[in-house]
Amino acid sequence: MKLVSTQWKIVELDVCESTFNVARKEQPWTIVSAERQLKGRGRFNRSWFGEPGGLWATYNLPLDPRSGRHWGLLPLVAGVAIIKALKPYNIKGLRLRWPNDVLVGRDKLAGILVERPSAGMASIGIGINMFNDIESIAAATTDTPARLADLLYACPAVSKLRGILADALADTFNLFIAHGLDAMHEQLQAAWGSSRPVVAITDTERYRGFFMGVEADGSPILRRADGSTITVPGITVNRLKELI
Repeated sequence: MKLVSTQWKIVELDVCESTFNVARKEQPWTIVSAERQLKGRGRFNRSWFGEPGGLWATYNLPLDPRSGRHWGLLPLVAGVAIIKALKPYNIKGLRLRWPNDVLVGRDKLAGILVERPSAGMASIGIGINMFNDIESIAAATTDTPARLADLLYACPAVSKLRGILADALADTFNLFIAHGLDAMHEQLQAAWGSSRPVVAITDTERYRGFFMGVEADGSPILRRADGSTITVPGITVNRLKELI
């Protein structure tokens, strides 16, 4: 174990089933990172491929039930942190897709999953394709994968990006705890990129419109064809599918 900064402790593993499984036994401000994940998972228990060369890590953050900040908004907080960590590399087309994906154009670079193993802690799982083989997984994924090594002339080492992201995540998390999601409105609006036509799919409805951002509770706002807007409660949305 070693310190990334005065705040974070790192647990480094060669291989594990899922960094979540290890992280839930650790304390807040701990990062569990693995060279290879055998059973990584995404939203709705979808498989996440964690082959050597990528950043596969879970970041534990403290929760105070009295703060009034809902842990379910942390995928958006983490998304802003990833964009912030990668901003100095000037990656063209880098953007967020609600609620937990980081894309480059239409290709998926990174995914986020948040769990709450205890009342006092949230675990943020982050997977970023960096040097790992993505050709072998392309046929098994919904989104075409992208990786940093193909986007940057000088791609940082996995350990370096892990540390940069740790600092960015601490900053965005502390801002969220102090002031809520509203304090990140400008960062989120910039991170979404240009407005795109989408369909928000719930158990019973399909809502079509242009994605315009989110409410303070993280729910997506859509602009309909007649110019009106509708907020679709985020907890009801199974998928927000981009149409172009």
